[in-house]
Amino acid sequence: MSFSSLKEIIELAEQGKTTISELMIKSEVEQKGYSREIIIEKMSEQFTVMEEAVRKGTTSPVTSRTGLTGGDGHRLYQYAEKGNSFVNSKTLHAAANALSVSEVNAAMGRIVATPTAGSAGILPDVLVHAHDSGKFTREEIVQSMFTASALGLVIANRASISGAAGGCQAEVGSATAMAAGTLVELAGGTPQQVGNAVGIALKNSLGLVCDPVAGLVEIPCIIRNGLHAITAQAAADMALAGVASIIPPDEVIHVMHEVGQQMPEWLRETGEGGLAATPTGKKLKESILGEKTSSSEPAKYQSAYEIIGPVMVGPSSSHTAGAVRIGNIARQLLNENPIYVKFSLMGSFAKTYQGHGTDLALLAGVLGLTTMDDGIPNAKMIAEEDGLQYEFTKRVLGSYHPNTVLVELTGSSRTVKVLASSLGGGKVEVQELEGYPLKFSGERPTLVIRHTDRKGVISELSGLLYQRGFNIARMANERSKINGPAITICEIDNKIEDSVLALLKRDIPIIDEIVLVETK
Repeated sequence: MSFSSLKEIIELAEQGKTTISELMIKSEVEQKGYSREIIIEKMSEQFTVMEEAVRKGTTSPVTSRTGLTGGDGHRLYQYAEKGNSFVNSKTLHAAANALSVSEVNAAMGRIVATPTAGSAGILPDVLVHAHDSGKFTREEIVQSMFTASALGLVIANRASISGAAGGCQAEVGSATAMAAGTLVELAGGTPQQVGNAVGIALKNSLGLVCDPVAGLVEIPCIIRNGLHAITAQAAADMALAGVASIIPPDEVIHVMHEVGQQMPEWLRETGEGGLAATPTGKKLKESILGEKTSSSEPAKYQSAYEIIGPVMVGPSSSHTAGAVRIGNIARQLLNENPIYVKFSLMGSFAKTYQGHGTDLALLAGVLGLTTMDDGIPNAKMIAEEDGLQYEFTKRVLGSYHPNTVLVELTGSSRTVKVLASSLGGGKVEVQELEGYPLKFSGERPTLVIRHTDRKGVISELSGLLYQRGFNIARMANERSKINGPAITICEIDNKIEDSVLALLKRDIPIIDEIVLVETK
């Protein structure tokens, strides 16, 4: 089930006399084919990473990779401990938690994108804070994370969770709404109250621009996480007190999408407007990067772990985790060790790739690293050790998502060209392969088959997969001409062993090459 309406979720929960989290767990079991126990255990692992990030930044100062920010989570936590704050000291601990996770992210530490890295402090903060209160068990906290993912799926599918597409309202605003609704269900609120909390929180974030100074996920991102964590808690309390969102939450989400569409590009993650364009912002960019400042429908989000995840090394889910996955897909398609790569970047990728570490992430993916690999910050050094030559250019690639890159990857015997976009929250979508308009994400095991076009080949291929017990979730085919070169992609629900690829190639001699692609 792909959640696309809060009204639908609320009605399903009320009719079934169940919770939103239970609906999400059931959906995951159906989609993934895993047991309930395995699904919950994986989410428990996500919470462990969240908690580690909170503790790391509150117990000791964490400094960003650039040295521009750091230590504020620890500083605020220590201040709250004195008990002399205007805001209740326990509430202030929540803000400290959020600052801490965001600082770990800016230091390229391990966090969980929720739903993105730029907003990754808010949900972990309120969940750890709730757990620390002693009112809720760890099991209850983990269960509530499925509520957050269901709410995030609706926002992602109805609007956007990408700052480049919708401004910071799509990232911090979405995270605030997810956290508020989650707290309501955790406290025993009704599904309708969960919806009210989402509407209340998101209305407070409408119009929030994405204006990272120097293109870094630091200023104002870190402070916004801290303040909006408190906003999420306040919105939850309002909803539990009986305060309603007069504008239905689905309509608020729709408005957020419309506002994002009307927002100028320079206020959507380009690092060219808002705080980034102030005299101080320009000076910071010049001092950090050595640069002077000059005056399509996204794929649908399906799984809980596209919203609560991925577990990643920061600082940006779009620019780091997504970029790693794009590079990794290109490497899998090359199917041999790369020796040269050219990255052509457009939009927000082109304008902020150094500050966000997109260059490191793309290289890391091409080198075979995953989103969780601690080696991402050292990708350039690893590339030099491996003899991988690389270059980065900027160009207009077409009417695609602002975070789009053309990867031209060369090995000892071949070259592949992959045009792909990072859609937000670590989700990616290949737009073109070798110039063919073939869309796929790699979230499911994906067979990429090069063959000669002829009558019946698609039927033959699908029949052989069926005979071996594989279910095709999605299939697409493009050819250069009748009886000419063609590429077919098959997204499969099942896991596929390498031995199956060899059997398929044996049984269909017309296949020139078959490669399995899957993101991690």
